[in-house]
Amino acid sequence: MPSDDAPHRVGLQLARRREDLDLTQDALARQVGISVTSVSSAERGRATISRSKRPLWEQALQLRSGTLTRAYRDGADVEPAPEPEPERPYADLSDRLERTAWEMPLSVEDRKMIIDMLRQAKAEGREERSA
Repeated sequence: MPSDDAPHRVGLQLARRREDLDLTQDALARQVGISVTSVSSAERGRATISRSKRPLWEQALQLRSGTLTRAYRDGADVEPAPEPEPERPYADLSDRLERTAWEMPLSVEDRKMIIDMLRQAKAEGREERSA
């Protein structure tokens, strides 16, 4: 349910999130492309963030896309963006040959192709020994 205090509630959450990310109002203002006064007004609930600026705020504060609109409209809490999955190398870094191939100054696709060939050769070698 939207409420008259939505700008105030959202503002408090934005200020808390900014502080959690160790950002100053000035740093946030520069990232969003607005004045420090505008940041302060939004955080105190004296101004509602325009729809056109909400994606920039969400990006700067690492918030879930659309969370500001939901917060203003429905009274929902401002939600942090989900943590991205850590990028895992394609190579098994405990395998000396795969690690060496992964560290080569080649494109990712070329390194994957080399690692695939190493894995295929390893598998074929196991098949021959077991036969």
